[in-house]
Amino acid sequence: MSDSRREEEPPTQEVFSPASAQPASAAPWQSLSPGQTLAGRYTVLEQLGQGGMGVVFAAYDVRLDRRVALKLLQPARTSRPEDQARLAREAQAMARLSHPNVVHVYDAGTLENGHLFIAMEYVEGQTLKAWCQQSARSWREILEAYLAAGRGLDAAHRAGIVHRDFKPDNVLIGHDGRVRVMDFGLARAEPSMQTSASQPEHLPPSAWEQALTVPGTVMGTLRYMAPELIADKPADTRSDLFSFCVSLYEALFRQAPYDNASLQARTEAMAEGRLLMPSSSEVPGWVLRPLLQGLQVAPERRPASMQALVAALEADPAERRRSRLRTGGLALLAAVATGLAVAGGMRWQEQGCAGLERRLDGVWDEPVRARVRTALLSAQLPYAQDTYERVAQALDRYTGTWVRLRTEACEAGRAQAGQPRGLAVLQEYCLERRRSQVRALTELLSQGPDKELVPKAVQAVQALAPLEYCTEARALLAAVPPPEEPTVRARAEALQEQVDRLEALYAAGKFKEGLSLADPLLKETAQVGHAPLHARTLFEAARLREGSGDYSGSEALSRQAIALAAQGKDDVLEARAWSQLVTVVGTRLARHQEALALELSLEAAVSRADDDVVRSSWLNTWGSLLLHAGKPEQAQLHYERALALRMKILGPMHPEVAAVVNNLGLALQAQAESEQARAHFERALAIREKALGATHPMVANVLNNLGSVLKNMGQLAQSRTYYERALALQEQTLGPNHPMVANSLNNLGLVLLDLTQYPEAQEHFERALAIRQQLLGPEHPDVSSALNNLGISLQRRGQLDRAREHFERAIELDRKVLAPEHFKQGFSLYNLGTLLLEQGQYAQARVLLERAASVWQKALGPEHPDSADALCALGRTLVGQRQLEPARRHLERSLAILEKTQGQTHSRLVLPLLGLGELLLARGQPAQAVAQLERALALCSMMDVRAEVQLTLAQALLASGLERHRAVELATGARDYYQRIGNPSGLARASRWLQAHASP
Repeated sequence: MSDSRREEEPPTQEVFSPASAQPASAAPWQSLSPGQTLAGRYTVLEQLGQGGMGVVFAAYDVRLDRRVALKLLQPARTSRPEDQARLAREAQAMARLSHPNVVHVYDAGTLENGHLFIAMEYVEGQTLKAWCQQSARSWREILEAYLAAGRGLDAAHRAGIVHRDFKPDNVLIGHDGRVRVMDFGLARAEPSMQTSASQPEHLPPSAWEQALTVPGTVMGTLRYMAPELIADKPADTRSDLFSFCVSLYEALFRQAPYDNASLQARTEAMAEGRLLMPSSSEVPGWVLRPLLQGLQVAPERRPASMQALVAALEADPAERRRSRLRTGGLALLAAVATGLAVAGGMRWQEQGCAGLERRLDGVWDEPVRARVRTALLSAQLPYAQDTYERVAQALDRYTGTWVRLRTEACEAGRAQAGQPRGLAVLQEYCLERRRSQVRALTELLSQGPDKELVPKAVQAVQALAPLEYCTEARALLAAVPPPEEPTVRARAEALQEQVDRLEALYAAGKFKEGLSLADPLLKETAQVGHAPLHARTLFEAARLREGSGDYSGSEALSRQAIALAAQGKDDVLEARAWSQLVTVVGTRLARHQEALALELSLEAAVSRADDDVVRSSWLNTWGSLLLHAGKPEQAQLHYERALALRMKILGPMHPEVAAVVNNLGLALQAQAESEQARAHFERALAIREKALGATHPMVANVLNNLGSVLKNMGQLAQSRTYYERALALQEQTLGPNHPMVANSLNNLGLVLLDLTQYPEAQEHFERALAIRQQLLGPEHPDVSSALNNLGISLQRRGQLDRAREHFERAIELDRKVLAPEHFKQGFSLYNLGTLLLEQGQYAQARVLLERAASVWQKALGPEHPDSADALCALGRTLVGQRQLEPARRHLERSLAILEKTQGQTHSRLVLPLLGLGELLLARGQPAQAVAQLERALALCSMMDVRAEVQLTLAQALLASGLERHRAVELATGARDYYQRIGNPSGLARASRWLQAHASP
């Protein structure tokens, strides 16, 4: 079917009231004048407006003595049966409905001249679109109006009617305030529904059921149209649901949910699920969530019905909480408040509210400040003074706010003397919990000297829970109260301070120290019998185990924390524990499919928590999982939403904002959007330099990412500069023997490989390997990575036997320390397989490459770029074995995946193009091989691969009788390269070919 759909045009308004009428311009109606009678009963009063299919008049119904809106089909179109049937369908659809939120239809029929008409309720008012634009409406006002329209639409669906053109111009708000859906001109009954409505004269009975989409076009308003309708698929109630969500989204956020630059842009955005998330809004998450579900491209992923959507949009968590309090929660709150007033040291009755800053004695006062300064500076790191100043400033701000809020809460409590104190007591309790967390952190910062603590001190302070939560009624009412029984409460409070210390140790990277405290604490909190406290201890212990590399232990503790948090009704903690489980299972253990299956459970927990901090963490976590699973486009959407939330909560220059900006850069880099990725990395760098200082070691992480993206862009000299800056900064701040230093050494070694500086690259890899073996132990997974990189450098220098030894060591290590299907297993298998391919040992290479392909396809998915690389190497091996047909399938599949995921011009395409060139040569098709190899040469940036492409292209040119002189030049260039770097096997191959073919 040809696609002649046009770009979106402004929707044509059809209105039934003078307040929103458009002047009619249809010449055929000029003969109608006020006073003229139609159908023997309708006296024309005035023309109201004109729509795409007809003109609307105000008329007087002399039979029933009332004013009506009369819609007539344009005469020029009445000869078209499909238009007549469409108008008849509108009349029948609307006549079947009797609902306060639907414009009522009174009559329909045929005029004396054969034209069709509909008589309907006359509404004094304006369209929903005009109402929204008339003045600054709150999100609640807009939502209430749309909910009324949704109820009308739901009534239509229950009658078996699909509107097909829902939009704010097709909804009226009368002067009486009632909302009514109108203009069912494109509606049709669902095929499964039967109708008993009478048919207008002269229309066949089948007119109601006919699909009247004109071939090559779509009926309706493209701006609000569901993607299945644009694709000429049948409409159903979920199509209306999509249009409703587009309309409400635009009204709430003042922007379209998808790119509306053109029909093509919108279609592509919908197909890829690229929503334009609002940068900031007062609209709460419980409203946005069902809206986003309704905007899903796949109809089956939308809410099951309009009724379900309306129910979700009405489900205000704050109202539910207020309802629970009204029906009995106040008594519990009063009882808890009585206990809190004593247990939390809140003796405002006796002491008054002045001088509450004294509650910070020993928490953050001058003696504590001095101890923290001494501890940080005694580490003798070049940035220690800057770190101390940032820590002190942040704690001054935090504790200053604490004193102010604590005083306000105390005074509010005094004002409620003799009454249930409710929220004031909950606020005081919340603030006392924050004070305990500050104490745990400052006690940790006072210990020194500690070179490992200093780099994380600023982030640890900035990770303190926001004090603003202690001022929000919604958050306070949602928080889990302490135990009511005084003895249990006192025991829980004492242990809570130790759990706060676990949190501080995690934020400071003190994983082993934290675990030594966590293990006995788990037993103690279990004995208390307060599920929320035990759940939090499990959660903190799970994070500490992840930090120490015990991923299986972290997984087990996370699952226990989820169960206990649910039991204790701590929604926020349950959602955080789900995020922790997804991180460990999906990112650390690389069980991507298993982690992806947890989506609904995690999303439901986040929804129950209804907390922006939790939601931003979930979005960031899920984005990282999607990125690791080879779904960078979806990861990008999650990172963008996380970024919007974090900027709203923390401001634009917070380190946690930089973390998401950095992750967003990684997602863009994975999509070969190198310029955009670079811009995000530069933004993350600016934030970290301002928030942490230019000499902070965390700055080096972003420098490494900038080096990586520039390397991908082929800007190797600039890439090297960034890598060298990162390495120098880490050596200066962390010392020469640190795991992060080893990471930078590996990165710098990789760009040196691309620059063909193989001896220098080898030195960097050897140093990285030594650091990792010394600090992490000989059987750590990161040792395998260093072995692989060192093997690659040896392979590039032609030292194939030594390279093979390193790859075999890496494979053996992977078997010991990684799960059988862990994606990292694939790298060692792939590296050894390609080395054997280079040596012509095709049978052994094939076994290894088939295993690598299997591992990557299971762990990363069949369309991940790494899976494509394995298929490419396997295809080239099959060419060597002369199994050309399966080789062709593997190579073409590899190329298709890489073109889809990396774009048409990425250097990663070079190897499958080279493989296809080798295949075509083996088939005796040298001319076709030349085309593939020329493309490979144009894309190639790595010199070692370029030499191989040059030599293969020389063979193809000579075999096809083309450009013999150029063929010799290409082979000579490859020979000179191999000779310069000292690669004996490559030099031998190029020299043999030149000896055989260089002479005429």
